[in-house]
Amino acid sequence: NVTEILVEKDLRDILYGATLLGAGGGGALRDGLRLLSDAASKYEVKLEIVDPEEMEPGDHAVMVAAIGSPKALEERNFGPEAIYAYEMMKKIAFIGGKPLKYIMAGELGGFNTMVPMYVAIANNVPFVNGDGNGRAVPELATGLYPAFDIPPTPLVMAGSNGDVIVAYLNDPRNHKSAENIARHICMAYGMSAAFCTWVVDRNDILEKLAPKSIDRCRLLGSAIHAAREAKRDLVEELKKTDDCKELFRGTIQEVKVKTESGFDFGTTTIQGTGKYQDKTCSIGFKNENLLMKDGNDNVVVTVPDLICILDLDSGEPLTNAETAAGQNVAVVGIPAPENWWKKPEGFTCWKHILEKVGYNGGCIRTA
Repeated sequence: NVTEILVEKDLRDILYGATLLGAGGGGALRDGLRLLSDAASKYEVKLEIVDPEEMEPGDHAVMVAAIGSPKALEERNFGPEAIYAYEMMKKIAFIGGKPLKYIMAGELGGFNTMVPMYVAIANNVPFVNGDGNGRAVPELATGLYPAFDIPPTPLVMAGSNGDVIVAYLNDPRNHKSAENIARHICMAYGMSAAFCTWVVDRNDILEKLAPKSIDRCRLLGSAIHAAREAKRDLVEELKKTDDCKELFRGTIQEVKVKTESGFDFGTTTIQGTGKYQDKTCSIGFKNENLLMKDGNDNVVVTVPDLICILDLDSGEPLTNAETAAGQNVAVVGIPAPENWWKKPEGFTCWKHILEKVGYNGGCIRTA
């Protein structure tokens, strides 16, 4: 059995890597580190991690995550809600004949990868080395779960006061309906709630989702820490670890943001430095980075591939909640996990969001 016990230092590496692979979304690193610190103050930080191949055919895993505004999640000291949501899902799954043996992340990100790890530590439940997307995604209807028709029902949500709401969808595969319910319940609880859904087995994880992504986070996080300690170039260090391509370097000139229906839509404009002197690029985002354009308005990369921003001064990966004018940054492109390319829905699920930032073209990969 390939089982490993991870401790606090390992989880820190994972959070740095997960923030990078969040591609602008998935929650800020500082919020994930706060939740890790909270876990360390209450429990012994030991996380048993299991490769998906090690799961028995009848074993099931479920994801749990936070939903809401970063400000509200921080102010409420988010954490217990995720445990309430998971405990209710555990009861429901048991009654439905799918007892839960594992917890996993629904997406990668500085906060939303820590949330399920927090629940796993609190409940002493093994954690799957994998996640639902291999990146962060802006909606329940955007991602590998909907692309492969994995039903988001039942949908369990919990508020900080201990309320738990269970929703059963009339059409079990209607991810837009699940998104609508989740957003409205989140608003009712002051823009801070937990949700738990998508019960999956080993084949789902291996053939449809993002297996081994926690390993990927850990290696990337370790490379970030090594580069910072040795004062080596951050991008060059990441290239040794993963399939990372440098897309641009420069200083953020402007970040234009408008908040609409609980999402941050915006554009980050970067003025080139070094070999990119006299060039500019812009990144369009909806929480996550959706596409990158060169100075002539040509689109050079789109989702589902990852467009990631690194602060070259602090040596930290940045989410779009943290980017600001004046930051010295590098933009790297990282290929999305291979399951994104198995079905056309891996790209078409993004089209309605890309249209909102003015793009109607096809998918453009980093390579």
